Amino acid sequence: MNEQEALKLATETASLSPCCKSKRGVVVWKPGEAMPAAVGFNHPPKGFTCDGSRACRAHCNKLCLHAEEDALLNVPEKDVSEYELVHVKAVDGEAVASGEPSCWQCSRKMLDKGIKRVWLLHEDGLVPYTARTFHRMTLDYCGLPAIIE
Repeated sequence: MNEQEALKLATETASLSPCCKSKRGVVVWKPGEAMPAAVGFNHPPKGFTCDGSRACRAHCNKLCLHAEEDALLNVPEKDVSEYELVHVKAVDGEAVASGEPSCWQCSRKMLDKGIKRVWLLHEDGLVPYTARTFHRMTLDYCGLPAIIE
């Protein structure tokens, strides 16, 4: 699997999201292996639902599992230092360009888990980031301090 194949699968996976606001998909894979280690999409936790209300849409990022979190919870391997992750937003089944890295909850999880590279689709194509760079960019975007040893 490569990043283009992962993007296609992540876009398909995003369509599984029941979210009325934003459908997101993630694929975690090890380059050179045919199958992904895990896929994930954004969704409410078991027993809860997305009702599309103004309140639900306004607080979606706090109410739902994020696609990265969903995928990382399902990666069977402990050592993912050679694994990569692609995140995509899909609209009407098509991948659309992302903004800047902005979710500190997911960026810290990807870095702590040990993901090697994070891919986002931008206007000019897929862009790779190391998990460390992705997290620092996210903290900068959010106006949060980057405290490093």
